Amino acid sequence: MATYFLSFRIADKTTNGKTYAERRQAVIDSVRTKGQGFWDGTTSFLVVESALSTQAIAAKASAPLSANDDMVVVIDPEDMSMRYFGKVDHAEVLSSFFKFPGKA
Repeated sequence: MATYFLSFRIADKTTNGKTYAERRQAVIDSVRTKGQGFWDGTTSFLVVESALSTQAIAAKASAPLSANDDMVVVIDPEDMSMRYFGKVDHAEVLSSFFKFPGKA
């Protein structure tokens, strides 16, 4: 079981027929597992327990999002892996902080 940090930015517009609120809730629903640790105390940062890999969590979290409009970053602080999705300004700088960076 790993603990992941997810940070995301969702465009405040309707994309692929889904509103901001619908896409935000879809991200939460995609990574939340009943009985596992979960914290969503701010609007765009989650702490999630999961048996999935960093890549798998990133794939689930980004599935309801638009690569042109939205962004998600998933970090495993234990092994310092990171995956990102969408338009990330200066991805090389973000990647430089992690041992195992990559695109989701």
